Amino acid sequence: MSSMPELLEKTSRTFALSIPFLPAMLQRSVTVAYLIFRIVDTIEDEFEGSPELRAAALNVISSDFSLTSDVVTDEVASLLSAMPAPSDPGYVELLQSAPAVLEEFRSLDEDAKRIIAEHLARTARGMAQFLGRDLSGGRVHDLRSYCYIVAGIVGEMCSSLFVAHQPELAPIEKDLQRDSAAFGEGLQLVNIIRDAENDLHAGRCYLPRCVGRDELMVLAREDLRVAHRYITALERASAQPGIVAFNAFNAALAVMTLDAIEREGVGAKVSREQVAGLHNTIAKHAREGLPIAELASVDRAEVGARAR
Repeated sequence: MSSMPELLEKTSRTFALSIPFLPAMLQRSVTVAYLIFRIVDTIEDEFEGSPELRAAALNVISSDFSLTSDVVTDEVASLLSAMPAPSDPGYVELLQSAPAVLEEFRSLDEDAKRIIAEHLARTARGMAQFLGRDLSGGRVHDLRSYCYIVAGIVGEMCSSLFVAHQPELAPIEKDLQRDSAAFGEGLQLVNIIRDAENDLHAGRCYLPRCVGRDELMVLAREDLRVAHRYITALERASAQPGIVAFNAFNAALAVMTLDAIEREGVGAKVSREQVAGLHNTIAKHAREGLPIAELASVDRAEVGARAR
């Protein structure tokens, strides 16, 4: 059976690169949190079963998950067995490894377990409400509400985990929570814009027809400016370098992706060489105590240039 870091790598290339920046104990909590949320995400967007069956599974999770219960209860397992399995082998292995993930969750400290459980329940409940909805006929508000459910809540969870790990950040917690939803929304919007054509082929559409791509790109950049403010607040409050680096890598990669989409169109991706360059640059800054936040600025000319 794969270890938690191996499961992370099989289900998210981006977070498999950014989470290791975090201090060891926080890294463990965020890895487990990501994997639990990925289980819920898999039910929401990787199963081909009816929206009603998937919503039922998500509602069971939102009502039953606690510090002592399982994400994949017998009732959830029964519902999932009635649907075709996900096509991605990484997601299949993650679902099969759910008991091990939950065992790892139970070994976390009480604050981390409470924070993860509270936010997971909110996300699962929100996802259930969006299943079966056609966002293509909606408005920007509907898209932003969806992004909040699937990514903004994760940002709020991470902010709470950062403060629980480093209590010295408590004086800026309100500022972090104020900006965390927009940070998460920005990352999600970039993914949605980039993957729009693939989502259509898969029968999904998250982008309102009444809104042009350029308007959505502007919204994503506005969100990533808020993300930069979030990261700057962490750095000014003397957050541990790994916490700043984790957030800066995620935000800077999103900015680089937007730049690529503007140059090459929907579907454009940042090259592996650029990703590696960005990772090495942020790691060097964290290791040597150099400023990190500016590496994630959306207003600097070419983010890619910083990764060389």
